[in-house]
Amino acid sequence: MSEPENRRSGLNSRFAGRISAAIAAACLAVGVSLAVAHPVWPRLVVLPVFFGVVLMSVWRPWLGFLALPALAPILNFSPWTGYLVFEEFDLLVLAVLTGGYFGSNPRDAKHLAWPAIIALCFIGWGSIQDIFANTWRVGKSLLWVTLLWPLLRCTFDTLPRPKTLARFFWAALLGSVWVVLAVLWERAFYPGLLDIHTPYRTVGLFWEMHHGGAALDIYLVLIAPLLAWAWRQALPSAGRLLLGAFILAFVYACLTTFSRGAVFSAAGAVILQGMLYSWQARRQQASKEHTIRPASLLVIALVSIEAFMVFGTDSFMNSRLQQTGHDFGGRLAHWKQALGVLSSPVDWIFGIGLGKFPSPRIQRELGVPLPGEFALARFADGTRGARLAGPDNLLKGSPPGRFFALSQRIDSAPGVPFRFSMKARNEKEGQKDSQVLVRICASHLLYPARCSSRVVNIKGEGWQEQRGWLSGRMFHAQPWWRSMGHGVFLISVLTPDAVIEIAEMRLEAGARNRLLNPGFDEGQSHWFPQSFHYFLPWHIDNFYLELLVETGAVGLLGFLYIVFRVFWRLFQTCSAGQTFSIELISSGAGVLVLGLVVSILDMPRVATLTGLFLVLALLAGTVKRE
Repeated sequence: MSEPENRRSGLNSRFAGRISAAIAAACLAVGVSLAVAHPVWPRLVVLPVFFGVVLMSVWRPWLGFLALPALAPILNFSPWTGYLVFEEFDLLVLAVLTGGYFGSNPRDAKHLAWPAIIALCFIGWGSIQDIFANTWRVGKSLLWVTLLWPLLRCTFDTLPRPKTLARFFWAALLGSVWVVLAVLWERAFYPGLLDIHTPYRTVGLFWEMHHGGAALDIYLVLIAPLLAWAWRQALPSAGRLLLGAFILAFVYACLTTFSRGAVFSAAGAVILQGMLYSWQARRQQASKEHTIRPASLLVIALVSIEAFMVFGTDSFMNSRLQQTGHDFGGRLAHWKQALGVLSSPVDWIFGIGLGKFPSPRIQRELGVPLPGEFALARFADGTRGARLAGPDNLLKGSPPGRFFALSQRIDSAPGVPFRFSMKARNEKEGQKDSQVLVRICASHLLYPARCSSRVVNIKGEGWQEQRGWLSGRMFHAQPWWRSMGHGVFLISVLTPDAVIEIAEMRLEAGARNRLLNPGFDEGQSHWFPQSFHYFLPWHIDNFYLELLVETGAVGLLGFLYIVFRVFWRLFQTCSAGQTFSIELISSGAGVLVLGLVVSILDMPRVATLTGLFLVLALLAGTVKRE
């Protein structure tokens, strides 16, 4: 290498090193700030764990990389923390990025800089017109993926490709174990493990679904082909028995989502996977005869029985299938309405801004009624509190408290009565009396199993103290694992267009206030705004339309170009007989099909995992065969 080339290479290396150090320092600062501010776990717990992951990622960067798919499904405690923009998964990502960029030096600065610049441009464009927190909530997934991209590239450069992808697949399957266990825990509580008739959509631990984001559906479709891959691996008899049992539990989780798109997309992804295996074998002119093992036949038979129990009986799934035409008509009308946001050529080219669609301003411009709103407040005397708004007048006549509530998780107290008190007033002068619904429920997220309710009247103007009693009979005595985390306090404004101000709330059982942060002195900590049944204001229910509306033709066409490029390379490596391409194609195809009827952008953890699969697919298609 000539002297000028050596000098240029040294400059590039130093430039990449400085960028790596800057990103590591920034991620460390943000991560420490979030860890210290965590409202539930004390900093003496969160900080050591955060720094432990950082050190692990410095020591073995690939371990931090594997922690992402393994822990993503369980690292969100929003109903307990009240955090909506950032969550515990972000702490994990920041720790992995900090350790990764301290411990490695990406070889090419341009692969480090330009994806992050594009992500920041999308986030910045979304913040130009007005500051809206959802822009960062949605945009952070794009930023995480672009910052993780160079680290994954380094991993591919230092470790054999098959070993790296196999480890990632097994880590993702470990993550799916938590999802299946959460589904079993949820359905054991309500409506029951064997109840397939009650109208109940499973949530698992994807709390983002309180806005109807179908996060669980996307996740299950993404993972389904990996289970088929794992079944094809050489496993001991005990391991194959455990895997077979888990496949049945996974199929149960898919079927009990009662999501038409999720079930058919997951099945289609696995069928496509089998077809690609057959095509690859014929192309490679494999002489070995493939026979189906008895264990495989048994698993197929048991899965068929599960499917028959859901599709062959009078189940909730069949009632949803009968409503498909009606539901699609409503969805089509919502799509047309959403396109009305694009009112100028600039909007069509660059979009209205990432994460901006749920903005109250935009929804009111579209004529979409809001189910309610929550905001922190500071009153004239300097004290803090909250403002809680009722539904727009267009939703007048809906069932009480059906659509929106401010919630907090509470400890259950079987059989013990609760004493409720609230200091509140009507916000507007001359506002008529407002009705407020207060409830204590045994609930997971979207479907309260049992509730005790009371309607409180806020009369006239001025601060007033409201008191009342709520029964504790909804909390039945049952095993701790079944009741854990299912006690919920909810408060909703029933009067349309009314706004009340709340200074403090108390919920006493056994002379102890069960509510944390009752006066909102710690901001939104522990308080979780929650939506039910009505999700039109939050997303478009079409990933591609959402890309068009929020990022414009630039974002949509850019994404489609990347997808085409990735799939073309994967098909080339698949035809060459390389491993893992088939699984990446199948998972990607399933998610892309499901994206026709659900959103992905508004589910940060799932969006990040989907982005990681896309990056892995791109890298797998470019790495030479070992």
